[in-house]
Order: sequence, then C-alpha cells, then structure tokens
Amino acid sequence: MIEPPSLEAYHKWRQAADRGRARVRNEVEDQHGAPTRKPSVSIVTAVRNAAGSLERAMQSVLAQSHPRIEYIVIDGGSADGTLDVVRRHADRLAFWISEPDRGISDAFNKGVAAAGGEFIGLLNADDWMEPDQIERAVAALERTGADFVFGDLVYHDPAGRAVHRVVGDPRYAKVIGSRMPEVNHPTLLARRAMYERIGLFDLRYRAAMDYDWLLRAHLAGGCGAHDPGIVAHMTLAGVSDRAYGSALAEVRAIAIRHGQPAIKAWPLYGYRVAKGAAQRALRCLAPEPLYAVARRLVNRSYRPYRPRAGE
Repeated sequence: MIEPPSLEAYHKWRQAADRGRARVRNEVEDQHGAPTRKPSVSIVTAVRNAAGSLERAMQSVLAQSHPRIEYIVIDGGSADGTLDVVRRHADRLAFWISEPDRGISDAFNKGVAAAGGEFIGLLNADDWMEPDQIERAVAALERTGADFVFGDLVYHDPAGRAVHRVVGDPRYAKVIGSRMPEVNHPTLLARRAMYERIGLFDLRYRAAMDYDWLLRAHLAGGCGAHDPGIVAHMTLAGVSDRAYGSALAEVRAIAIRHGQPAIKAWPLYGYRVAKGAAQRALRCLAPEPLYAVARRLVNRSYRPYRPRAGE
C-alpha cells in the first residue's frame, strides 16, 4: 500500500524556510510591557490564480489577535495578479514560494513542512478568519489537550451575503469511518505532533485529502474537540457539481481503503449523490424559507445564518 508522505519527504521546504524565515510576531509583550511567550502558530495558505480573494484571506490572518503567528503562503505558479498580492505583504510573511506543484495536497504539504509553529492551521485563498479565531483555537487546544480543535463555518453567497452556518460536530468520531463529518477544515488547528505522527496529505486526493488525514488521525488514536467560539468563513462561489461529485467519490474510496466494506460504501455513495442533486434542485425551485427548513431536516449541522455576538 502506498503511504502518505512524511514530513521528512518534504525536508527541502523546511530547509528553505529556515534559511529565509522572518520570525514575525514571535517575541511579544503583554499589555503591561512584560515579555510573554504564548504558543507559536503557523498558518499556511495554498493558492493558485486567486487574485480576487487572496487579499481578504491574508488580511484576516495578519489581523489575528494571537501574538505569535507565522504566516506561510505556497503559490502554485499563478499567472494572474496573485503574486502582486503576496508581494504586498511579503515583509509580514515568515516564508513564501511560487512554483508548480502536484495539486493542493502537495502545496499543503510544502507549507506544513515549512512551518515552525507548535500548532498548524490551513486557510484556502477563498476563505477567511474571524479576528480571534486563532486565539480561541489555541485556548481550546490548551484547555482540552486535544490533538486538534475545530469550530463552525459560515457560508457566503457570491454577493458576500452570509447565508448559512455549518455547526461543527463534537461527535464526529461516530461517523468518520463512513463519511466526512462536520469538522470544518478552515477552522481546524492541529498540533504539529499530529503531522509528525501520521504524516502529511495523500497526493492521490485532490478534493477529500482533509477527510483522509482526519480519518488517519482518528484511526491512530487522535482526538479532536469542537469549540463553537472558533468561526471561519467560506464563499460558496466556484464549487461545481463536478467537484462535488469528485469529492464524494474520493470519500468513498478513502473509507474503503481504511476498512469500510465496499458493500456498504457504494450504497452510501449513491445516496449522497442523489441527496446532493435533490438539494441543488430544491434550492433552485423552492422559496428560501422552505429550502432552509428542508435543509435543516436532512442535516442537523445546518443553520440559517443569524449573527452571534461579536460577529
């Protein structure tokens, strides 16, 4: 069986980061001017041709309230204005590169290998963070002792309007063997030790690599904790039916690879494909209030968006 790559397999990106790393926001003082050393966090953004959204993602990381953050950007050889955005903030980045890659799993792996933080988070160019997301996630990791923590994800339509919230599932372990649970990836912060223990993202997967990593973590005894105070944002634009179908197919293959019987995995896959098609049809045909009610009935993690205090 082909194994996912280890951190050692990507050692050259760690060496490059160590040579050029600018320790950004690493040595800090508290509000009284006394030295303090909170846990260090590395945030990695993998990007390719996302000039229209990258600025928002980067600003959301650079504005975080947690004081010890190093920010790493891995560009896959963008041909639009993406690199102009990166260069504008280069003096605040710990490390960045632009080179062709073998897909988003490869880009994530380069970023994780380059990371020097005790905790590591991943943020795509179309996503963005609440200003206190990292501070809350670090506090949750320290409070719970979990291997990773995650929160809730707010989805926005192409016009920027918040439309619904997907609540993270604290009981994810009960279903992760057969499907991707609501462990919202843009909210996830993991201990570096977890990557050292189970390896990086599997290059075979281009849509469900996060599910594969989470399932491997679970099977290795890793424990995750949900904190509803951790909130990130994602845009619905650009998620095609084809990409959705590819993700479901990869989830099926991953579940089978890690022990789910094919006789169970294939019917579940067919059900999810049909469910997704019905959901998209209902969204096109039904009034928004009716759609929200129907969606809530079939997915307990779905909530119509209502802002919470501080959002």
